[in-house]
Amino acid sequence: MADEKPAHNFQITVPESMTGGVWANFAAVSHSPYEFTIDFVRLDFAHGTSTTMPGQVVARVNLSPLMVSQLMDALDQNWQKYAAHALPGLDDAGLDDGLGDGLEGPGLGGPES
Repeated sequence: MADEKPAHNFQITVPESMTGGVWANFAAVSHSPYEFTIDFVRLDFAHGTSTTMPGQVVARVNLSPLMVSQLMDALDQNWQKYAAHALPGLDDAGLDDGLGDGLEGPGLGGPES
């Protein structure tokens, strides 16, 4: 077809200062009418109490609604591939993956997400 656009060949580099990445064990998601914000947080369970959990934002990412949709699709596709190899028999055993259990509030899986 003449209307087809050629596929992009992305050449993405990671600055050396970022090659190690960051560790996050919690994410908080918020949005406005125009963008989504994901705060990736490293919670410090060693210093938490029954009512307070200290944490530090290690990365904040702002995304357009279109990018959020594409990210959700990419995460789903990659999760399916991962689960097929790392969690064989999960569906056959009648078990769910356990993700989201016990998560509440404005983070991932919470009612305000």
